[in-house]
Amino acid sequence: MIMVDVKICGISSLADYQICRSAGARWVGMVYYPGSPRHLDSAALAGLADQIDQLDNDNSGGEPQRVLLSVDESEASLRQLIAAARPDYLQLHGMETVAFASAMKAEFNLPIIKMIPIATAADLANCAAWDSIADWLIFDAKTGPGTQPGGTGHSFDWQILSHYSGRTTWMLAGGLTASTVADAVRISGARAVDVSSGVESARGKKDENKIHAFIQAAQIG
Repeated sequence: MIMVDVKICGISSLADYQICRSAGARWVGMVYYPGSPRHLDSAALAGLADQIDQLDNDNSGGEPQRVLLSVDESEASLRQLIAAARPDYLQLHGMETVAFASAMKAEFNLPIIKMIPIATAADLANCAAWDSIADWLIFDAKTGPGTQPGGTGHSFDWQILSHYSGRTTWMLAGGLTASTVADAVRISGARAVDVSSGVESARGKKDENKIHAFIQAAQIG
């Protein structure tokens, strides 16, 4: 059996975090993007980080790593968000440049997850520029201008990734659910997956049963 690492993105409460931890998620994502139903402002990020730290101080081992997702923030804004969320990873989910990511990584010494929007195989040409700076790439469905950049439930053709051989480790996102993730992993060859809307009972509301089912389904033989 191959254990596929899972990131649950868009948690908004300590209860969400506890569910993800008990289900075996490797990462949890905290979203700063006002256009998202999962948006947490700076105060909410700090409050949730405090709650998680207090909980984890009372436990030992097995805690998911916190990922701060932002979209095209300035360096000054991202500094404030990092201070609030105290993440283990930075996820850049917009049109951020390599230079921007390099500066943030040098300043904070945090690993970078960079989203690459995918519609066709030609979009994979954008990956090589990130080999020296991104610790992970995340392949998500390309969306139209002015629309939410992720968490929409849209997917792309997983076959595009079946022969991808880039240097940087990567995870698959975009429209995954408990009923589709095993096929997505088999077809794409992904060894890590990211889900948000696919484990919700309503927009922005994580569902305990769906989270457990998704992580179980991501374990394939």
